[in-house]
Amino acid sequence: MSTVLVKVKEMFSFQQALRGLTLRLIADNCQNLKKLNVDGVTPKDGDIIHVIDRLGKQLTTLIFDGNLLTDVAFSYLRNCDR
Repeated sequence: MSTVLVKVKEMFSFQQALRGLTLRLIADNCQNLKKLNVDGVTPKDGDIIHVIDRLGKQLTTLIFDGNLLTDVAFSYLRNCDR
């Protein structure tokens, strides 16, 4: 099984315009995703919770800017196996 890496900075030159809907679409449509680096994108609680609910059991790496998140979103990190 191959590892899929989505590094938003390298894939999308318009990363500053990425929002929660884009993260949700990535999580919904990249079923084999193992690593997700969305550093530079500032998600909200619901966005990170959605990503973790969909991919948390298989993600080995999750990098994000968490300065807008509350403790609720951070508590969902326990649902990531690794």
